[in-house]
Amino acid sequence: MRDSITEPSVRSLQVVQSEIRRCTRCVEAGHIAAAYPILRGNATARIMVIGQAPGVAAAERPVPYSGATGRTLRAWLASAGFPDDAFHDPDRFYLTSLTKCFPGKARTGAGDRAPSRREIALCAGHLETELRLVLPELILALGRLSIEALLPSLCGLPLVDLVGVPRSAEAPFLDELPRDELPHAEAGTLVLPLPHPSGVSRWLNLPEHRARVEAGMAWLAQERELRGW
Repeated sequence: MRDSITEPSVRSLQVVQSEIRRCTRCVEAGHIAAAYPILRGNATARIMVIGQAPGVAAAERPVPYSGATGRTLRAWLASAGFPDDAFHDPDRFYLTSLTKCFPGKARTGAGDRAPSRREIALCAGHLETELRLVLPELILALGRLSIEALLPSLCGLPLVDLVGVPRSAEAPFLDELPRDELPHAEAGTLVLPLPHPSGVSRWLNLPEHRARVEAGMAWLAQERELRGW
């Protein structure tokens, strides 16, 4: 437990999570047929995972990253020294995404549809509130959409130049977080960009791309030891 986490923060997060799970904004806007918002985690979590949207496996079973994507991510974390059960421990990892509902399959039939900018905008307030109440020390940003949302100055750069290199979060709403409450106030929240761990992605087929993930996990292993993650 972090000493900086107060009981009001815990209660506030629970209220916000209940509100998110009742959200139907994207249904009302005509983007999806039904809303099944999925997220998981407690205010005590020091690492937040932000993907682009829940996958079909999570939509069928309301646990984030419960399918192939989660298995790949757990394997990466295992290489950084995390036990397998740590990932779904809500006190250790806060699991969320830019949009909270499964967006449906891609029209091509290969993989899931990426959420549109409008859908991400409709959900942005939810993510901002989660960030303010959890105050993560580290964010694992999965895929280009999440990376560019948290590191907007890097938009358009090749993914191979981003993955595995930790950087300070620069999204405007993160600048306003009450850093004086945290032991990592000087460093701020760090973002570790990672490729989307979907089995559909071919990005990881190249050895030099896999090497970027391995470099990121080596850094994470060092930080885990140093910070007690």
